[in-house]
Amino acid sequence: MKKVLAFDFGASSGRAMLGIYDQGDLSLEEVHRFKNYPLERDGQLFWDIDYLFGEVKVAIQKAQQTHVLDSIGVDTWGVDFGLIGDDGQLLQLPRSYRDPYTAQVLPAVSQHLDLQTLYQRTGNQLMPINTLFQLFATQQAAPKLVAQAQKFLFMPDLFNYLLTGKLFAERSIASTAQMIDPRTGEWAADILAQLAIPQKLLPPLVDAPHLAGVTKPELGFGAIKVINVCEHDTASAVVSVPNNQNFLFISCGTWSLIGTELQAPVITDQAYQYNLTNETGINRTTRFLKNLTGLWIIQELQRNLAAAKRDYSFGELAALADQAPAFQCLIDTDNPLFTAPGPMIPRIRYFAEFTGQTPPTTEGEFVRCIYESLAMKYKLTYMEISAAVKGEFDAINIVGGGSQAAILCQMVADAANSRVIAGPVEATALGNIAVQLLAQGEFKDLKEIRDWLKRYSHTQYYVPNQDCEVWDREFSRYQAICKTAGVDHLVTAYAKEPLV
Repeated sequence: MKKVLAFDFGASSGRAMLGIYDQGDLSLEEVHRFKNYPLERDGQLFWDIDYLFGEVKVAIQKAQQTHVLDSIGVDTWGVDFGLIGDDGQLLQLPRSYRDPYTAQVLPAVSQHLDLQTLYQRTGNQLMPINTLFQLFATQQAAPKLVAQAQKFLFMPDLFNYLLTGKLFAERSIASTAQMIDPRTGEWAADILAQLAIPQKLLPPLVDAPHLAGVTKPELGFGAIKVINVCEHDTASAVVSVPNNQNFLFISCGTWSLIGTELQAPVITDQAYQYNLTNETGINRTTRFLKNLTGLWIIQELQRNLAAAKRDYSFGELAALADQAPAFQCLIDTDNPLFTAPGPMIPRIRYFAEFTGQTPPTTEGEFVRCIYESLAMKYKLTYMEISAAVKGEFDAINIVGGGSQAAILCQMVADAANSRVIAGPVEATALGNIAVQLLAQGEFKDLKEIRDWLKRYSHTQYYVPNQDCEVWDREFSRYQAICKTAGVDHLVTAYAKEPLV
């Protein structure tokens, strides 16, 4: 019997899941859950690492009240990092990717590096939030801070450092940074040199599973093994896809990551044009995907409504959406207008008016607008990935929290005209736990993990309805709407409005 604790940090909440594995049987228990929301200081957004690590310690204490833990694993969102000084202390709170301080970084970087060449070297989707661009922006704004730093650590590696005192960068999380050569799996040091980012900042790279160390004595937990799992939450989620065949996945949470698992990166002009990314998965496989806005807009809308004393569960919001008229309004969920925290209702209304649509009026109409728009974005990305890999997929595996949204799963089936397999819901935690068990010899390889998950996981199947032709027609309208909205000029126009 093995007892392992999986920490799964999302961009809006965190939780600790206890997994008790005994000869093929797994029991899961949520030991602790806590909120995670950027901390605003002087107009900048940071992650409150002291609070978050305090919650980590609370979770371990709770688990140890009734269990002897064999190991701990941590996964988080990608790209964000902390800077460690020569005294071993964090120099400042880690900046949040939702802080707009990198909004204009790509043109600045392009003065030093050709962006298409950068894509060819790293295989990463060009997004201003990527670690390379954050480091560049930090160095431009605070060169003394970067000069003081001895190492940078991605968020899960930072938690591991606080637990063990050991500095590592696990490859799946490092591969989100725009700083790894996907052909070799090593740091692309020449890229950093061209941007004058000190190479001393780079921690040693390790593959999951790897023993990072044991918990420090001063924490009072004893010597619990801390395992470098697949530390990017999507990498952990993909481990748990109950499929050993050629599959397309949607890891659906605050972000939606849609892609497939390959044996080698795809770095072509077409992949560059589609802005598809190559990230590292278990066994140095390639997660070929696109990073999309996911349930963030729904989550923020729910928070907005709660602030106005209109509390709804996600299930209640989905029920309202199910009763609302179809295709009244569509939005580009990846438009920067919807990226930052804040009021979503006026932003959706503004987008609708800007693109000549009838704005939603009821809560259900707003939610249906978001779900339909997400399904359209997934359809577009499905088509891009299929074209880039020159292949088709028999089904779409939706894993994570979004797999519980039956309305969204059915919309995806209809929009893509494809069978959808929804589940497991606890995809990231299961992947985290499975890699810890792999490290301890309970599984021999990834195939055995996925074969086990096929038997263990609860999944729900969805097939396309007969209205796929309607979705195809509306998809053409959706593409025209996105083209009309553009990007920067819509955000600039909205910024002049009184409802920012």
